[in-house]
Amino acid sequence: MAPGKKSKEIDLDEQIEFLKKVSFFHGFDDHELKQFLLVSKWLRVPPDTVIIKEGTTERAFYILVKGQVRVEKRLHGKAKPIQLTTLTTGDCFGEMALVTEIKRTADVVASAESFILRVEPEIVSTSNVFLQLKFYKRFCERLVARLDLANKRVAGRDGEEAKPSILQKVLSDEVQAQAEEEPARPPVKPNLGTERSGKEQKARPTITLPPMPDKEQRQTPAKLHPRVHPEAVFPVNPAVAAELTAMMKGGAGIDNTRRLADLISLDPVLSCRVIQTANSPFFRRANMVGTVPLAMVIIGVKQVQEVLVDTIRAAKSSQAFSGFTSVSRDFWQHAVVVGRIAEMLRDVIRINTSADLYLCGLLHDLGMLVLDGISPNFYPQFCQPSEELRDVVRAEKEYIGVDHGQAGVWLAEGIGLPQPYLDVMHFHHQPEKATTNPVPVAMINLANIFASLKGVCLGEPRVTAEDAARSFSWALIQEYHRPFQEVSVPQFVNSFSAELDKTWAGITGDILL
Repeated sequence: MAPGKKSKEIDLDEQIEFLKKVSFFHGFDDHELKQFLLVSKWLRVPPDTVIIKEGTTERAFYILVKGQVRVEKRLHGKAKPIQLTTLTTGDCFGEMALVTEIKRTADVVASAESFILRVEPEIVSTSNVFLQLKFYKRFCERLVARLDLANKRVAGRDGEEAKPSILQKVLSDEVQAQAEEEPARPPVKPNLGTERSGKEQKARPTITLPPMPDKEQRQTPAKLHPRVHPEAVFPVNPAVAAELTAMMKGGAGIDNTRRLADLISLDPVLSCRVIQTANSPFFRRANMVGTVPLAMVIIGVKQVQEVLVDTIRAAKSSQAFSGFTSVSRDFWQHAVVVGRIAEMLRDVIRINTSADLYLCGLLHDLGMLVLDGISPNFYPQFCQPSEELRDVVRAEKEYIGVDHGQAGVWLAEGIGLPQPYLDVMHFHHQPEKATTNPVPVAMINLANIFASLKGVCLGEPRVTAEDAARSFSWALIQEYHRPFQEVSVPQFVNSFSAELDKTWAGITGDILL
């Protein structure tokens, strides 16, 4: 059973019986266990699924009800991670994240099919106060026991100097490897290619980048949120704008509404503005509009053209990514390609979802345009990405103060986009945290990975086929689409990647850049 969903295979009584065998819940009666299950998430995790990813930040604590997981640490310059330890039935992990917002220091991966409880402080705080006290008492006991064990390992059981732990050796080796490698590290090659075909990339000329933003100047989310205005001006793909302008001047927009819709759907900002207009109080819709074609039907072609003219005219005053066209082209190409791969994944897996997956993909990185307006020197750094930019979400938080997922949600809320698009923006890098609309989130997460595997991303590709196979999104898909439970994920990744190669020209051929 995947995150965010109670098991369909194990009923509540069976779940309670499972918990009675776990030492953490000794002393809890059936009523308390039932209450606890209602405020936590019961997960069924397939083998080789990443439960916790190193470097991520989340407020969640896990209890291994049944099964086995391994804790791994990735070393700099080494392809395979080092296994630090193995956890089995009854063990807990991720404790520190429940009491403080701290980055995960290692991967936790399921070694076998496992049943896990995910506990979040915000959810537990809504439960019965007596249950809260009992849970946190047991939680503190576990935390103290873990601390005592760590102290013994540091001091040595007999008062002698303790031998270094596996983790200490790993960290020591990693630091040493970095120190040895640093003097001989070649300069980062510029990466300004304007076209990509599969994994091939053209060489990029050397350019002068603006100074990197100062980490000390980053702002808190509380200060950044008010700066995100739904009516703010955002850049539009100039190639799309040019064709739309010519089309409307010639009067073809009214006669060829299909082409008009296709062009709008090549640009995130234009798509948002059309949907925003359809959801405005003027049209008084009972249900929110979530697709471009439906929005066009509701507001009419003439009104659509007025929206487009106003948006395109305003966009001329804004410059995407400080005028670094390679980054702009990468951004717009990535948005369209992710949407198309998501649709292709849906058709191949044969999974149903009410959300418009193409539009989910087109809009998933909308927050980058928001952050670009706040910190215009940040994204141009992806012309020559350094190691610091390997994890874009982490870098955004460190240099700007918030990641593009959160920024996108703030904008989408103001625009009035339906909830699936907000969830996709927020969690497409962390599908395990999606409690609503998990299928669209999973599909866009995977489409995002496959697009990056093919070289369609900001900067250099940072993912591998192994990352694709290890994504938590597969657990979500298997949860909500039971026929996929019998599929070998690594084999599917390989076959789907090969299919992408065959159809790549069709996926990227008509994108206007």
